[in-house]
Amino acid sequence: MQITDFISAKRDGREVTRQDLYDFASSVASGGIPDYQVSAWLMAAYLKGLSTAETISLTLAMRDSGTVLEWGDGLPLADKHSTGGVGDKISLVLAPLAAAAGLRIPMISGRSLGHTGGTLDKLESIPGMNVNIHIEQFMRLVEKNGVAMTGQSDDLAPADRRLYALRDATATVTSIPLICASILSKKLAENTDILVFDIKIGSGAFMKTEEQGTELASALIDIAKESGVQVEAFLTGMDFPLGLKTGNALEVKETLEVLRGEGPQDVRELSIRLTASMLMQAYPEKYPRVTDAVEYCGRILDNGNAFARFILMVEAQGGDISGFESLPEAPVKFEIAAERSGFWNGVDALVLGEVVRSLGGGRYRVDQKINPSAGWEQIIPCGTDIRNGEVLGLVHAEDQESAYNASLSIIEAFVWDQPVQPLIRKVI
Repeated sequence: MQITDFISAKRDGREVTRQDLYDFASSVASGGIPDYQVSAWLMAAYLKGLSTAETISLTLAMRDSGTVLEWGDGLPLADKHSTGGVGDKISLVLAPLAAAAGLRIPMISGRSLGHTGGTLDKLESIPGMNVNIHIEQFMRLVEKNGVAMTGQSDDLAPADRRLYALRDATATVTSIPLICASILSKKLAENTDILVFDIKIGSGAFMKTEEQGTELASALIDIAKESGVQVEAFLTGMDFPLGLKTGNALEVKETLEVLRGEGPQDVRELSIRLTASMLMQAYPEKYPRVTDAVEYCGRILDNGNAFARFILMVEAQGGDISGFESLPEAPVKFEIAAERSGFWNGVDALVLGEVVRSLGGGRYRVDQKINPSAGWEQIIPCGTDIRNGEVLGLVHAEDQESAYNASLSIIEAFVWDQPVQPLIRKVI
């Protein structure tokens, strides 16, 4: 394949062959094509689009650019992917919950992206927690404990690692075929039987509308099914953050609350519903109805089995989660009170995500260090009638000045007197 011919074919809107896409992904992974030519192809693909056949071929080519995990016989293998949200700690609850419910969960996660939090950053707020374990150790832990969580290794879909960085640099991130190839190349490399997608929609999501979310969900489902994986997708609201705590250590604390059968209802509800989808696909005869699987997952949260599985996973990866005391605490906690009475919907998710990032809870550069203790702790749930002067939450920060500045942005992002939308908007 001549790379100039490959680029010009897509520039002119011509469909390229499966073999050409495999050669391209292999050369991207090995560094055989310079960045400027990869970038040129990404822009051509962004402008001209990819056919369904091209998207499937690119996805599989990116998957096969590295190692594809091979598992032995055992319990069904399942994983979940979220498109990213504010306060989204669902993976931390779902992974041990699903393992305790009778599944193997090999979860390969990411770091913060823009204003959205990253699962690996949350886990790394636990003292000693190692999220960069070798793939062989990762697989052994999944087989032994039913669950392990780690980051993408150099061996797994290496073409995606480079393409992802160049998509960010070339403003081609929002191409749905390229999004699908990026997500699924990594997930298919895990070689699971079942995938569940949580597609966020709303102000704090990358997909703002239900139409955009549906388009992405449908594309992901088509490619996953074509690859022989059972799949279901959920469109869930992200106009307001999930749960009451936003920020890495704060979200781990909330995870522990939910795993103990407590915590905010929205985090519990979504964790249970996504896990129930996995169980229904894995064991259709045992769980013929949603209510059966939901009830079972609720019992596992309430009886402590999911919490015990989380502790097992953390300790197996070197973490110390003996109590809340082991998690980092911010030196400043700044109260924010209501300046009027009325029906308070909460804080706009996009603004809050950017505020937490500005406090150090996220990144502006790849090499930026995270402040695990920074964040927002909401005291009053969203969708509550409140009185003027009532304390709504706390900004967790390193100093008074940054806490005060953050509070001004949060107050401006308060949403009042709007109809409450359901958390789960659509199941596809």
